[in-house]
Amino acid sequence: MDVAAPREPSRLESRLALAVFVVGLVFHAWGMTVGWTSRNLPGGEFRQAQTALSTHWIKAEQNFALAYPTPVLGKPWSLPMEFPLYQWTVVKVSEVTHWSLTKAGRAVSIACFYLLLPAVFLLLRRWQVAPAHRWLVLAVVVTCPLYIFYTRAFLIETMALMASLWFWVAFERAVGDRSKVWLAVAVIAGTGAGLVKVTTFMLYLLPAGVWALARLWAARRQGWKTELAWMAAAVAVPFGATLWWLDFADATKALNPLGTFLTSANLKEFNFGTLAIRLSPEAWATKARIVREALTWLPAMLVCLLLLPFAARARWRPVAACGLWFASVLVIFPVLYEHHEYYYVANTLLLLLAMGLVLVAVLESRVARWVAYGAVAVVLIGQGGRYLAWYYPVQRAISPGGDGLTTSLRTLTNPGDVILVLGQDWNSMTAYYAQRRAIMFRNDVARDGARVEQALADLGSDKIGALIIVGEPDGAQWLIDRAAARGLGPEPLYVWRDARVFVPQARRTELLHSLLENDFHEVALAPGVEPPRASLAGKWFEMAAIHRWQRKPFVGFQPAPVRFFASFGPAMDGSSGQPMYGAHPVTRLVFALPAGQHTLRSALQMSVDAYRLDLTDAETTDGVEVSLFRLGPGEERTQIGTRHFDPRHNREDRGNLRPLEFTFTLEAAGEVELFFGPGPAGKDTRDWIELGPVRIE
Repeated sequence: MDVAAPREPSRLESRLALAVFVVGLVFHAWGMTVGWTSRNLPGGEFRQAQTALSTHWIKAEQNFALAYPTPVLGKPWSLPMEFPLYQWTVVKVSEVTHWSLTKAGRAVSIACFYLLLPAVFLLLRRWQVAPAHRWLVLAVVVTCPLYIFYTRAFLIETMALMASLWFWVAFERAVGDRSKVWLAVAVIAGTGAGLVKVTTFMLYLLPAGVWALARLWAARRQGWKTELAWMAAAVAVPFGATLWWLDFADATKALNPLGTFLTSANLKEFNFGTLAIRLSPEAWATKARIVREALTWLPAMLVCLLLLPFAARARWRPVAACGLWFASVLVIFPVLYEHHEYYYVANTLLLLLAMGLVLVAVLESRVARWVAYGAVAVVLIGQGGRYLAWYYPVQRAISPGGDGLTTSLRTLTNPGDVILVLGQDWNSMTAYYAQRRAIMFRNDVARDGARVEQALADLGSDKIGALIIVGEPDGAQWLIDRAAARGLGPEPLYVWRDARVFVPQARRTELLHSLLENDFHEVALAPGVEPPRASLAGKWFEMAAIHRWQRKPFVGFQPAPVRFFASFGPAMDGSSGQPMYGAHPVTRLVFALPAGQHTLRSALQMSVDAYRLDLTDAETTDGVEVSLFRLGPGEERTQIGTRHFDPRHNREDRGNLRPLEFTFTLEAAGEVELFFGPGPAGKDTRDWIELGPVRIE
């Protein structure tokens, strides 16, 4: 792959190229800060959650065993996919920095990305690219939208890419220069790459292998044995370690009755696909969409394609090779690259190298400098703009992570509980955000009674904290019955979207109160579940002494009353789009206020049925007296203001949200009472008065 040495750029061009790279690097570093405090995991969230779940339990249990925990398919809780080098590193970074695991995971991924850049620089040197032009190729890499977005993901991808690139560089250096130092680097990096993610390692074995075959062919008459010995020394340990890990991981997964589908033999078709999938127009359309939308900026690729003739003279070999290697994994792993956008972290670098080398060829040509650097600017600015348009809106959102379901599970279940989930395949998101161990029953498994019984029996003394049924999957009722036999209630306590949540029967009342005390997003009581009926009518209540869920009628008050009296109990109607408090006489609301001038603002309304003109005086309301009192020692009450609200006799009181306002001054901090009493006749017939949101300023 060696090419003729290009002409050296001028000193000004060298400085400009370095400055362009620095600007691109700063832009990339800024992208790492976007949404930094958010706890959600955008981009392949199901896979990020799986990695994060393992890391969470490694840290929680201080379990650094090779059979590390991934508690989503029951006991034994280990389902090792990759060697846990990334997870261990994240745990240690979290412990040293006291960062959350989410921040630590992002930091490790970011560090790995920046550590691979020197390997790219050395690789370009091997291809005799001038230093100034190397900076421009690196600028293409750091402004890539995919690498800004996924570099900060809680994934092993950048660590695997870093190790694979350093292996590639070190392999060529070790063999070509007979360097023991580079040989050691190749062994260490290759071992790390094979253990962390073998599919990424396999990709970068391709260029290393092509280079090795070319050297062996050149030395076929003399010296090939020495060449082969150095090559074998570089790959023996990485290959052996990779095969050992695959065997260990498969043996560990086989111990789990629900995890055998994840062994290498059972995943062969998923990993390597079939001829039909390789030839599928739908699959290629999906991959083309990902390449078009998610990797770089389509016009930037087209610009480089149009400039290919300039690369044909001197750099066509590396450009063609990088393009071929980029596309090769789309054929080798057709399913993985069809369904997982984050997999492109491994091969997009090769596409960027091809684009960068095309730009280098243009810069080395006799084309006017402004045209050449204009092409560079189009690519770099276009990629930055694509990130801002495509990924930035997703990345900037700040979220606590999870949803109403996972928040409720984390609150209502105990840390040592196990949750059962049917209808989410084996997606780790619920388990991770709930921070609970889980048995995720895939739909086909739920119909296998023996395997379900075995998985439940293996729990032993571990308690089941909840059963979640999402949708209406086959086997749902059978699983509900099995869970009920182990202490869960036969009916759901609450729902979230299309998920039904069953809880232990012994804790049902306790959890109902807890559910009512908390406001979980999109969570509601299951049909048929009623809140406890605790009467708040006919006597005084301190606000601090009642349950949080009993305070909901007062949601429209600012500040909230410190105590209240309601003849028929407090009630709130939100059907109009805003909270309307039912203030049927007699209602008394007491507020604690600081000294100074205050204004109480609200609105009143009464149903038309309360004052219909066809009603007799005995049948209709005679209005409601609304008064504000300053409270003094003992039973002392001084009236501040009053209003007789009477829509039957006063047209201005008819309609919705008739304004109510009292302005007053308190010489010292104290209490005021908003009083609702019957009209002049002293009767409360049809006094269905409603009080809009109350603000006391």
